[in-house]
Amino acid sequence: MAKDFELDLGPLRQLLAKSPEAAGRGARQAMDDIKDDWVRQSRDIAPLDTGNLRRQISGEVEGQELNSKVIVTANAAQKGFNCGYYIHEENAGGKSLRTTGTVKKFLDESADEAKWQRWLEEEIRNELDKAGW
Repeated sequence: MAKDFELDLGPLRQLLAKSPEAAGRGARQAMDDIKDDWVRQSRDIAPLDTGNLRRQISGEVEGQELNSKVIVTANAAQKGFNCGYYIHEENAGGKSLRTTGTVKKFLDESADEAKWQRWLEEEIRNELDKAGW
């Protein structure tokens, strides 16, 4: 249960060539920020019954610097049944949500790829500026 997307790194290629180390630091910072934002936004709109699902939404950054990715999961299992998957991927069996302002596709709808693309570019530029490029 995850949303896959790729950020267009084409505009960053020239920046990356100037200083791979500085670009890597910027990318890592941006990925951490993206992870935190995605988790926070997902929790804000995830269905709320007992609060278990919201508490179980977590994220991590895997990989190193420019070769990293963000993974956000919502594994709210109860008695061997994954409620998060059921709600997000199985449309909660067609049941409606009890709380206004929540959505079933909380991971998908909270993803803001355009904003995160800007963050990635800005963090890389900031690190390159610090390095004197």
